[in-house]
Amino acid sequence: MWRWLVEGAGIAVELSLLVRALRVRLVPRYYFFYTYITSVMIGSAILMTILLRMPALYQKWYWPLQLATLVTGYGILLEILNHVLAPYPGAERFARISGLVAFGAILCFAMIAPRVIPQLSPGTVIEFERDLRSVQALFIFGLLALIFYYGIPIGKNMKGMVFGYGLYIFTILVSLALRSFAGASFTTIWSVVQPMTFDVSLVIWLVALWSYCPNPVPSPTIHLEEDYEALVTRTKSVIGHIRTYLGKAARA
Repeated sequence: MWRWLVEGAGIAVELSLLVRALRVRLVPRYYFFYTYITSVMIGSAILMTILLRMPALYQKWYWPLQLATLVTGYGILLEILNHVLAPYPGAERFARISGLVAFGAILCFAMIAPRVIPQLSPGTVIEFERDLRSVQALFIFGLLALIFYYGIPIGKNMKGMVFGYGLYIFTILVSLALRSFAGASFTTIWSVVQPMTFDVSLVIWLVALWSYCPNPVPSPTIHLEEDYEALVTRTKSVIGHIRTYLGKAARA
């Protein structure tokens, strides 16, 4: 009973998020984010229908749909990185390329894994999801480190997006670790904890994205771009020295 209430509440909040975004024209501003919300809502509705009418097929469809939401979830990270680092083109370009590489890797994994491992065991699925969520957590942690270290100002929309997704990823990682340790005995709790945590994140997003709040203009005293360019210069210098050394070693 509780599971159905939690799942139903989540779909209702997701629909509210999309309707509100259409009314205040937030979809074009945060296209990746709302693509993720739409994919989650559709996936949840499909799984609920399967569980009600064809429960034997639930496990077969759960992992493909979960992979789809994991892939689109990287869109949120791209959204956050692009908006928070927009005033710093070099750092933003590096973050965007890194995010796209990770996104491409996850997409390839989503397409190849079912062919390589036709019958995924529950333990393998847990390990896969834990690894993928860990990469997402590293992205969020790295972004928060930049924000706090340089004092980058962010608006209400981005704060809600970062906090809501960060909370969800953190809870999922903890739950996956407990599920891996406790085994099947944690499955019942997991089936309620995961959607309940996501519902909390959805409410955070609904409040934070009720209207458009752009990021404040950053202070000129923030030297993120200068530090990035200095890092690039030093990296190129190191690579040049390595090439020179290898060239001399090859000729010796």
